[in-house]
Amino acid sequence: MKKSRTTITDVAKLAGVSISTVSVVINNKDKYISPELKKKVLDAISALNYQPNLVARSLKMKQTKSIGLIVTNITSPVIPPLVRTVQKIAQQKGFDTFIVSSEENQKVQNDAIRSMLSKRVDGLIICPTISDDDEIIHNAIDSIPVVAIERQIQRANSVLTNNKETAYNIAKHLISHGYKRIGMIAMQVFGSNTRERIDGYQQALLENQMLIPDLVRETDYVGLSAFEAATDLITTQKVDAIMTASQSITLGTYKAIMSLGLKIPDDVAIFGYDDLPWMEAVTPAISTTRQPIEELAHKACEILFFNLENGDETVASHCLETELIIRESCGCQRDE
Repeated sequence: MKKSRTTITDVAKLAGVSISTVSVVINNKDKYISPELKKKVLDAISALNYQPNLVARSLKMKQTKSIGLIVTNITSPVIPPLVRTVQKIAQQKGFDTFIVSSEENQKVQNDAIRSMLSKRVDGLIICPTISDDDEIIHNAIDSIPVVAIERQIQRANSVLTNNKETAYNIAKHLISHGYKRIGMIAMQVFGSNTRERIDGYQQALLENQMLIPDLVRETDYVGLSAFEAATDLITTQKVDAIMTASQSITLGTYKAIMSLGLKIPDDVAIFGYDDLPWMEAVTPAISTTRQPIEELAHKACEILFFNLENGDETVASHCLETELIIRESCGCQRDE
């Protein structure tokens, strides 16, 4: 026989008080209740192992004390600090976090949004699979506060990094070393951040009459085909430097150069994206970027919870600076 769930009525009966008194204690509105009476209620709750019906409570309070977090690639090493930071801030404010990885799949993303809306999350932080107008996302924007990270959404607040400027500066840095055939390997253009990285690279080369469209390669979103793309650029296009648009692409490019028996940066230079421990451990160490992931998460949470607390409908885009980490793989010495 299935055991019945303990109710607030059972707690009231065991404590010898009214249901309303139990409710006052549960909702921490008990300043007018004597310590003795409060103890009776808490002892009854403990004895019965009573768990409040949060669904019913959220319907009454019109708040579930939960937020959604949708990321594009849970396997990326830059995602865990983002998730940890969002969870920590949400927890400090008494909120639970529902997390979904879309894997750059729009259907998975939209199903997740629908599910979160059905669970009545109070707000949503999302790195969207695409930057174009999307009906499901805008249904969410019409219902709850939404903050986009790393990619923009119309009518939603966004927190971005300066992708175009960063890629532009990387390309200019490689040009300053005298490299003539600078290739780039990027993910397929799912969102504005990838597009901006390609645009920054192309702008720098165009300004120096060095742009060769055939030197740009696309790989899958986790960089599994980066090895082949880098090998092709080196063997058929004779590039002397390669920019990458993600840490996984950087690793594939490094492996390709090593497998060809070439030297970095003497034969082919590398400038990566996102700073991971292995990039400093190899010889030569990899020049790369360091994105302000935790700062990005803090800013997104700051905007989301400000909107939840104040009902602010102001929409703005906030851009954070990415740092260039100069090591030896680009042709620099450590002390440069």
